[in-house]
Amino acid sequence: MDLLVQGVYDIQTLKTLQQQNISALAFDLRGKSLNLIAFHVLKNLIPHFKLHQNFLIFENDKLQTVNSFLNLLGEDKNKFELQFRDHLGLDFYSQINHPFSWFFTTKTDWKGILELPMLKTIFLPVDLKHEYENLSELWNLILKRHLKVIVHSSSFFELEKFIFDKNLHLSVDLGHEMENGFRQIDQVRLSNHPIWKNLYESASGQ
Repeated sequence: MDLLVQGVYDIQTLKTLQQQNISALAFDLRGKSLNLIAFHVLKNLIPHFKLHQNFLIFENDKLQTVNSFLNLLGEDKNKFELQFRDHLGLDFYSQINHPFSWFFTTKTDWKGILELPMLKTIFLPVDLKHEYENLSELWNLILKRHLKVIVHSSSFFELEKFIFDKNLHLSVDLGHEMENGFRQIDQVRLSNHPIWKNLYESASGQ
């Protein structure tokens, strides 16, 4: 089992999660997100990266915007996989020339999107389980493409329902439950959350 924490925007939170041996992190570039990270802050965090996988979150952005961020990152762009939380058309995603992940939805041509060679990971939101759990075409495409599947929870509370299944890849949003003020992550609460103990026990088969 591994866990991806979404929405890191400061060095303190980065280091707290690294101390928990986090396997993946996502940085939010969505303009309206409460977890938006300024680009210069992101650049300053990169030298502190360890072995964790990294994602850049986009939603309803123009192709030029996505490519502009990649160009500004230079060689560091190879340290990231793009993540799209939207339901744009197949034409948009087919123009992405960088490894990317996508949040599943039936509101667009999901079959075509899953066939795109640059798609590496698919996120399955917990609140859409009724749409995908019995969708045989989806699971067949996932197997055909050897896509990584990550089950996404919107909160740590919701995440706790899944942590004992060691076969799952999990994802969770960093939100209000971990804050002690606006955009102020409570580092003690985060580092002492029981989720870490449960994850370790599940990973070790205890």
